[in-house]
Amino acid sequence: MANGGWGAIAVYLYSYAVIHFQNLTTPRAGMVIAAAPALLLMFLVYRFNHKLNDFWAGGKLKESTETIQRITGENDSYHSASQAVQTTVDEFDEKAFGHHVGILSGLTLAVLLPSSAFLTFGYVGLFSGLFGAVLAVWGLSVQSFRELNRLASNLSVPYEENYENQ
Repeated sequence: MANGGWGAIAVYLYSYAVIHFQNLTTPRAGMVIAAAPALLLMFLVYRFNHKLNDFWAGGKLKESTETIQRITGENDSYHSASQAVQTTVDEFDEKAFGHHVGILSGLTLAVLLPSSAFLTFGYVGLFSGLFGAVLAVWGLSVQSFRELNRLASNLSVPYEENYENQ
């Protein structure tokens, strides 16, 4: 499962833990309500996917786009490309969605986890929350950011291979 899936699960579990430890509702209702933040996060990533691509992988993505335009010599390089190349671009968009969810999940947890753990468990919770925040940033955000930039760098490779053989 990609970091995006783990990120959504982590946000869900965090939300459920807050609802549970604060006794905000019944356990069954808490399970349903806890899904709202994860679903909202995924909706926002879906809505702003292209802007997030520019934000997180803008430099690498711009380099790949310039390489593609140099190779194809056309403004609409996606529609003029072969089906295999179009599939590669579509796969990048799908994987980018998951990586955006992973990045934002890790950052969200890093901000919220220490404060909510402190409010619930005191200083022991604060230190545990800080440890969890470091794990969330490293395991979700940093790894997803690196993978997203690697994918953006490699986006022009199918174009190079396809147009070299012609």
